[in-house]
Amino acid sequence: MTLARNLFAAVGFAMLVGGGAPAQETTRHPLEIRVAAEGWGNADPDDIRKVLESAGRALLDQLPDLKVPTIDVSRSRTGPITLFQRGPGGEIRIRLDVEDRHWAQFSFQFGHEICHVVCGCVDDVNLDLWFEESICETASLYVLGRMAEEWKVRPPYSTWKDYAPALQKYRDERLAQGKLPEDTSLAEWFREKKAALRKDPHQRPLNLVAGSAMLPNFEAAPEHWGALPFLNTIRGGAMRSFPGYLGDWLRSAPEKHREFIAALAMRFGTPADR
Repeated sequence: MTLARNLFAAVGFAMLVGGGAPAQETTRHPLEIRVAAEGWGNADPDDIRKVLESAGRALLDQLPDLKVPTIDVSRSRTGPITLFQRGPGGEIRIRLDVEDRHWAQFSFQFGHEICHVVCGCVDDVNLDLWFEESICETASLYVLGRMAEEWKVRPPYSTWKDYAPALQKYRDERLAQGKLPEDTSLAEWFREKKAALRKDPHQRPLNLVAGSAMLPNFEAAPEHWGALPFLNTIRGGAMRSFPGYLGDWLRSAPEKHREFIAALAMRFGTPADR
């Protein structure tokens, strides 16, 4: 199979009918998204595209030098996914498992998948793929927070301002689901869950806990999303340790991101192997 990533579908919140004049555009990361015409229930593909552009740019605006190919988005029935295999014109192919006007769910799923795109969508043996999956959960939460604020004043359509609270509510409920156990640090939690995560990287409840825990690091210094394109620069194989994985990331990234990566590693109680 050419499947790259899976993300469990989440329940959407209130629906909002599209329409109204598009909000005035500002200079944003160039992003071309093509949405399939069918499979979205009562959601209009043009409205979906507007939502996904907003979600994608919430993250990609922190990576102004990153060139992202055209993204083709189609309907999945088995969970959101980014395919390793590109389209005939080099397009990135993302499938989302959501329909109707559940814009928060569209945004959460696309935020996760666009983060995989930023990380390079590497088809490689990696026992610590759970870490990328978890950071992509962080990206979903980050994207929803940015969108909730932006849509208060500059939504894709002027009539969509009232949807901003639904985006925030969706994020808040996901954060509540991913909260660390009381009086437990991320490092303590990771020591208990490490073996399970390395055995199966797609355990969404665990990914969400790790992703939620990392969110404050990225929200305090969002410029360090720029470290993500270097996460998989070095391929490590099945024998690489988690400290080795983080060390390879640290060495691959520009100097301006290395202190951030080292601090993130320490949150897991695992110094990056320098």
